[in-house]
Amino acid sequence: MTPFRPIMRMQWKHLLFIHWPIPVRLMRPLIPPCFEVDTFDGAAWVGLVPFTMRDVSPVGIPRMPWRGVTDFHECNVRTYVRHGEEAGVYFFSLDAASRLGVWGAKTFFHLPYFNARIGLRRRGETIDYEVDRLDPPRARMRCRWTRGEPLPPSAPDDLPYFLTERYQLFTTDDRGAPFRCPIEHEPWPLREATLDQLDDQLVRAAGLEVPDQAPLLHHVDHLSVRAGRIQRVRT
Repeated sequence: MTPFRPIMRMQWKHLLFIHWPIPVRLMRPLIPPCFEVDTFDGAAWVGLVPFTMRDVSPVGIPRMPWRGVTDFHECNVRTYVRHGEEAGVYFFSLDAASRLGVWGAKTFFHLPYFNARIGLRRRGETIDYEVDRLDPPRARMRCRWTRGEPLPPSAPDDLPYFLTERYQLFTTDDRGAPFRCPIEHEPWPLREATLDQLDDQLVRAAGLEVPDQAPLLHHVDHLSVRAGRIQRVRT
C-alpha cells in the first residue's frame, strides 16, 4: 500500500474476531456498487468485533486518558471488499460508548457509528461484553469468551490473514462517493478463543442472518494502530 502520514493513534485491547461465511448473493445487495465483495474460497465473510479503544489521540499529543473521549469500548459489524486492486474493510455498523467519538467519526469519516452503552468485565482469562445501542435501529449484544493459546503468524494464503490483515477501510459519503482511510500496525498477534456465550442482534440489524454453525474465533490482547487521513477514492 502507498506510504502515508499518520494523523491519529490508538490502542486496541481485549478484542475478539467472530466470523461467519456468507453467500455472496446475500452480501452483494448490502454493499455499495462502487465496491466488490471480497471472498475467500468463494464465500463472503461477516465479522462481529467487540473490543476496547485506548489513547485515541492525534499523533504527537501526549497521552491524556479521558473516559468517553480517548478511552471507550466499541463493537463493529464488518465485511471485506475490494476497490480495483486494493482490499479493505467495509463497516455495516460501529457501536461506541463515546458521544464525541460517534459524532466525529460520522462527521469527518463518513462511518456508520451509533451511540451505545457498552460494558466489559474481565475475570482471569474470561471476558464478558455487553452492548446496548441507544440510537435507532436499536439492537443489543451479549458475549462471553475465554482467550486461549497464542497462534503462529498467519500467512497470506490463510483465512485468518484474509480476515484480519487489512490495512485500510472503505466507506461512502451521502452521495455514494467512495472514500478510503489507511491504517498501519504490526501483524495481528492472534490467539485461540472459546465462545462461552453469544446473544447478538447487531449482525441481524445490518441485514444479515448468520449460518447455523460455530463461528471462527480469534482473540487479541493488544495492538497499537495509527491511521491516516480519509481520502476520496479516484475512479
